[in-house]
Amino acid sequence: MLLQAVTGPAGQTWSPERFWQQRSGYAGSESCRGCHSGIYEKQEASSHARTLRPLSEVAEFKTGLPFELLDRVGNAGLRLSLDPSGSVLLSSVRGGEETSVSLRWAFGAGAKAVTPVTVNDRGDYVESRVSWFRGTGAFDLTPGARERVPGSFAETLGQVLSHEDRKKCFGCHTSRPMADDPVPARNEMGIRCERCHGPGLEHVRAASADSRRSSIFHPRDLTGFRMAQVCGACHGRPPREIDFDEIRQIQERPLAARFPSQRLVLSRCFNETDGGLKCTVCHDPHDDVASSPEALDTPCRTCHSPGRNSAAICPKASSNCSRCHMPKARVLHHTEFADHWIRAKP
Repeated sequence: MLLQAVTGPAGQTWSPERFWQQRSGYAGSESCRGCHSGIYEKQEASSHARTLRPLSEVAEFKTGLPFELLDRVGNAGLRLSLDPSGSVLLSSVRGGEETSVSLRWAFGAGAKAVTPVTVNDRGDYVESRVSWFRGTGAFDLTPGARERVPGSFAETLGQVLSHEDRKKCFGCHTSRPMADDPVPARNEMGIRCERCHGPGLEHVRAASADSRRSSIFHPRDLTGFRMAQVCGACHGRPPREIDFDEIRQIQERPLAARFPSQRLVLSRCFNETDGGLKCTVCHDPHDDVASSPEALDTPCRTCHSPGRNSAAICPKASSNCSRCHMPKARVLHHTEFADHWIRAKP
């Protein structure tokens, strides 16, 4: 049953959405804590779990307020401040006009940046023109805002999101598919258990009944490419090996370094590993990316060490592999991304 839900009928193109539609209801991530407390607590503290939060929980947005910025593109003065209730208020002033909105949600864990989204008094979902960036520890215009001229004075506060755009935004920052009202409950904000393992109600029922039947999906059992597809639903859909035009675009566009699943599948490391190099070889899906060079080197040494196999040994260095072979690319203001197109000479 689960296998069919993941792969679809024979001959039908596989896509990661299929496993999110497996035949089970959602139990909620809290249901996983009882049996998997260690993993649950580690994942709860990870950046994935903080990719969407109420803005009131983000300390970076309250430190350094009030803040003012002259938006030359929008021809308006922008100001972030706290209102009497303690909420973050974004105001825009142009000539004698002024408009403001209370910011509600924080998109992004803060490892790179945090961008607020809110709802204005007309019911429109609005992406703030001001974001906070880890690289500078300060506020600046949201990526894309410099290239987007507001169509009205109201839009100097931020871009109005279409229904499709807001479903995509909330869809990549929450654990369940979005209904017409995309705002999730607080305990399902961020990427939690059921986003990767699929709906878990039947699994919880089986475990509660002490049944040997386990109806939960394990991404670890996927091939490298299928795992890249699952992760790539948010981190960039990887091209198939016959998608020549798409591959060329990913190779040639510097912005593609922002999407690790797309770049990884271009690598010899990926293509010369049996079954494809899996994301989880280097990344613990329940934890943040390792920060020390030693931890990052460990997967490389699995193959690139004397006597291991035929993989080449680096003639220049024996440590800090990613510094040269996965250099960081600055593709957005104040933000760098490790290029997952692993090459001998990038």
